[in-house]
Amino acid sequence: MKKLLTLVSILFFSLSVSGQCFIEDYSTYKRVLEIRGDYVTLYSNQQRLYQFDGLYLLLFSNRRRLLKMDGRYIVRYSDNRRIAKLDGEYLVEYYSNRRIAKLKCPGMRSALAAAAYFLL
Repeated sequence: MKKLLTLVSILFFSLSVSGQCFIEDYSTYKRVLEIRGDYVTLYSNQQRLYQFDGLYLLLFSNRRRLLKMDGRYIVRYSDNRRIAKLDGEYLVEYYSNRRIAKLKCPGMRSALAAAAYFLL
């Protein structure tokens, strides 16, 4: 019974740790953002910056729409212009085609958060 309890606690701990998503600055390889549920926080002090709402990323302080996904492209909500694209585990700036972030959990949410942090 004790072995089973230990195994369950190890499994639970590994799942809870793997559920965290981090975003790294591509040039310095330092973690800058963390995604926890529907919120994006600064890695250094856990301050909430952004919130997810469906396909949109909102500013946490006033819930203003900032970005949305359009396929693999990230579009600025205010003027409907493409500013970045998702390229595997990297976020690439649309105009310069330069990698700006490494996404530890590649996907729409990580791409939106990284684009807001680095490009807005």
